[in-house]
Amino acid sequence: MEGHVPLYKPVFRCLMVVLMVACVTAVLGGCSRQSAGPAPLKVGVIPFEAADAIQKGFAPFAQFLGKQAGRPSGDVFVTPAYSGILQALQSDQIDVAYLNPLSYVLAVEQFRNTPEHLVPLGMFYFHHSLTYRGIIFVRADSGINSIKDLKGKSFAFADRTSTSGYLYPAGMMREAGLDPAKDVKPVNISGSASVMAVFNGQAAGGAIYEGGLELAFRDPVTKKVDEAKVKQFKVLAVTDPIPNGMIVARANLDPATIEKLKAGLLAMNTNPAGQAALKAVPDGGWDKMVSPDDSIFDPVRKKATILGLNLQSLDQK
Repeated sequence: MEGHVPLYKPVFRCLMVVLMVACVTAVLGGCSRQSAGPAPLKVGVIPFEAADAIQKGFAPFAQFLGKQAGRPSGDVFVTPAYSGILQALQSDQIDVAYLNPLSYVLAVEQFRNTPEHLVPLGMFYFHHSLTYRGIIFVRADSGINSIKDLKGKSFAFADRTSTSGYLYPAGMMREAGLDPAKDVKPVNISGSASVMAVFNGQAAGGAIYEGGLELAFRDPVTKKVDEAKVKQFKVLAVTDPIPNGMIVARANLDPATIEKLKAGLLAMNTNPAGQAALKAVPDGGWDKMVSPDDSIFDPVRKKATILGLNLQSLDQK
């Protein structure tokens, strides 16, 4: 993917030779492509948590959904950056993906007239809600008491395709009279690393989803939160409600498979294996799946428009 463009042409030529030989061998042997059976369902997940945690936590989800779609199983695909999942969808490397709100609305627009335009499959409840919130935080001893006080200071935004870590906090800065690109010194850090950046003094303030402070100081084994460290932070502002995200498929999948995927997601609410798969999702699991409602993402679209965001502009930063 990124950083390997010079290898594409020679690798492509080698692959073409291998594929041609394989096809001839299959024909001479009286075999067909179908004889190998369908491939596992490839499920992409945005990197909202450490890659190993996502691989482990979403494995039951991918396996259950794969079998519901008529595949032998399912594999989890995760990349270091949010944009990697979108590139994988557009290049047919994955079949299904869990996208956060901003990635979803931007990708819907960019992929609209392509064979891989996105098909919403389902949405999930997390902590008994279809929405969550983001926070802007600082150290409690920083002397910073409002968003305006962040002017001229460093600020740890999350990935620029993060809704709670960039889009909504940047919008709140604009509402407070600050230009998030000029009036603060952006420090882009993925995921919960923004918490540690502020904790260690590498940034004066940061943004993350509500509950991210606790997660950053939660023991991975005992699940106990170091409350003393959490109390060293102060929340300056809380965002408006944000949709949890959307499970999507690329539209050039077989239509029958897409319908099976929609039904398979809803089956998770009653099937014991499906319920176990939902509970295994990192950061506390998901409560249930519901049918998609694209209109719930309209506030995200509005904020993205105000900030002039699209996938190309994010890639350039």
